[in-house]
Amino acid sequence: MGRPARIDQDTLIAAATVVSARMGPAATSIAAVSKAAGIPTGSIYHRLPSRDALLAEIWLSAAERFQALALEKFMAARSLDEAAEAALVTPRFAREQHAAAVVLNSHRREEFVRADAPDEYRARAAKLAAELRDGIAAIAARLLPGDPKVKEKIAVALIGIPLGAVRVFLPQAVPPKEIDAAIEAAVRAALETQ
Repeated sequence: MGRPARIDQDTLIAAATVVSARMGPAATSIAAVSKAAGIPTGSIYHRLPSRDALLAEIWLSAAERFQALALEKFMAARSLDEAAEAALVTPRFAREQHAAAVVLNSHRREEFVRADAPDEYRARAAKLAAELRDGIAAIAARLLPGDPKVKEKIAVALIGIPLGAVRVFLPQAVPPKEIDAAIEAAVRAALETQ
């Protein structure tokens, strides 16, 4: 019987996310993650075959967590007020999961999930993109039927506005709660324009 694992996959990725948020993806090394997680480097290689796989897992795990929260709110929104509330997923995520928010909002996906990444990682990234497009189309059809620019309005309101507000603070600081009211007002204004 083998030795019990000293760390589970989620805890490993959480430690790697903190390292990557602090150092950036280019400087994120297996040794730095090993030190932060308090485990031997071999324990990382036991779970992930390479540094590139680790970087892909960092981004994909953060993106999957964020998008699950965002899409849940997007799909539940039945009014402009609920859409404005859905936009607050971004600053709340940045406050609650700062390192993951830095990974997602201060770097490009391609810095983590490279073009030559294994198919499984590229497929997960493509699935996330497709789910987001479908989520935007669904809320757009529900909230602003008949508007020829509805998808663009929804994308600006629910993605662009909150992302822009959060990026003012990241990576150095956690976005304060005070920006939520400004985000909500901007989202309402964007969705109410003709």
